[in-house]
Amino acid sequence: MLEAPEVEAHRHHKTGHSLFDFILVGTAVFLSMVSVFIAVHHGQTMEKLVAANSWPNLSYGTGNVNDKGEDEINLTIRNTGVGPARIDTFELFYKGKPMAHFHDLASACCEQLVGKHLFTGTSSVVDEVLPARESINFWSMRRDKNTPEAWDVLNKERFNVNVRVCYCSVFDECWMMDSEKRRPERHAGQCTPTQPVQFSFF
Repeated sequence: MLEAPEVEAHRHHKTGHSLFDFILVGTAVFLSMVSVFIAVHHGQTMEKLVAANSWPNLSYGTGNVNDKGEDEINLTIRNTGVGPARIDTFELFYKGKPMAHFHDLASACCEQLVGKHLFTGTSSVVDEVLPARESINFWSMRRDKNTPEAWDVLNKERFNVNVRVCYCSVFDECWMMDSEKRRPERHAGQCTPTQPVQFSFF
């Protein structure tokens, strides 16, 4: 008796992609995305940290006694920040009016001093780089070098003086310091004077 030939059934082969494989791939992609996000965020944080450690902060003040305890009127710019400040513009005002020079200030504040010689000291501010925790006495007047009348007048009128300074950090981030305002404000773009007249020290 002849036996019928055996017919081999066709079997479907598995693709080899199990649910576990998809989970592994998905996890790897997710972890890669998380790593990229962390790296970008870390870089931004480091940039902010470096900028914060280089942040200058200028302020204006006036006094009538020097470090030695002597009577001396001073007009001072201080850097109370943690980074150096490059001073690009400097404007000085007396009762809101811009002054071009100390002679103009003397004329505006003290008519009785016009024509009289005052023994004063001046220091340039514009284009100077002021280190952190340092200051510039841009105008000073000793009592023992001047008449009592001149001293008394200027000691009173110094409170009517205000300044406006634009300065930048080492990363060219700039601020405008107005002594009539509480704190400096971020300044967009390059520093430019706010008035046609910028103060001259000489």
